Amino acid sequence: MILIVSSLLDSHARVVVKVLVRRGVPVFIGDVMEFGAGAQLSLGADEARWVRADGCDADLNEATAIWCRRNFPPIFDSALRDPCDRDFVRKQWNELLWGTVCALDVPLFNHPFRQYAATKPLQLAIAREVGLRVPDTLISNDADAVLDFVERHRGRVIHKALGAATDRLLFTKRWDARDHAALDALTLAPTIFQQQIGGDRELRLTIAGERCFAAEFDAGGRADGRLDVDVPFRPHALPAEVEGRLALLMEALGLRYATVDLRIDEHGDYVFLELNPQGQFLYMEIKTGLPIADAVADLLCGPRTEAFRLDGVARGSGSGASASIGQALGAACGS
Repeated sequence: MILIVSSLLDSHARVVVKVLVRRGVPVFIGDVMEFGAGAQLSLGADEARWVRADGCDADLNEATAIWCRRNFPPIFDSALRDPCDRDFVRKQWNELLWGTVCALDVPLFNHPFRQYAATKPLQLAIAREVGLRVPDTLISNDADAVLDFVERHRGRVIHKALGAATDRLLFTKRWDARDHAALDALTLAPTIFQQQIGGDRELRLTIAGERCFAAEFDAGGRADGRLDVDVPFRPHALPAEVEGRLALLMEALGLRYATVDLRIDEHGDYVFLELNPQGQFLYMEIKTGLPIADAVADLLCGPRTEAFRLDGVARGSGSGASASIGQALGAACGS
């Protein structure tokens, strides 16, 4: 049985379920939005069981692989109004959820702790180490440092959040003179500032195991290509060197699934922007016809390989043992 940690409302999970059912593979979606709203999750010495609010249940000891697709916020009982109480309840469910998932000792795509660790600062640092081109970047809440950075790049700067918001979409924006007045609020939380990359061609990649799907679209001069949902996508032949360096990045981060954003500058060079361990792929598949859902199903049904070791304890991640960045680079260079 394949366990998908997500929500019954998640179209990505449902599309992959259809592929698995077509193959005759048992699959169960554990709906995290039901925690505290009808779901039951039990872990004991000889028991690991998930019962959904609709009564469907699964013996998690029968799981052969787990797709940690997305941890959606729960639908709280309306009587639970206090923010501290809600935070407490959410933490209890997260403790049980991820403790159970990791205790099952089956391949995880991706390991939840690896996903949380793959922050943007770490991504950028490792991307540089494996030889990917990365924009000049400042991550700071120091207004003076930001103004110096903007001046150094003559205003050609973009800015974006380090993490997603739970109540809205936050897009990447170009620096504007009006942003200067908002810098007083920067003391509250750090923000990413990056050198603006020229060119209009942007790439969206989905990496599932050893397979990498790339689609190109015209950003039309926008700082964030997501602003135009109608823009056409077309498959893109990614250079082997770039794909190899992305594989090194994935290996160093301990990930087997991710979406990646790249930009092709005015000189034709590929520039790494960011990686999302829980990124969306469905709209890219719809626009291009690339068989991404099948590739995710292949990953979940593939033969078990050696698990990552987390703090010295082997627990399933679905990937080979993580080599050091230096070793991976050495292998890529033929040493």
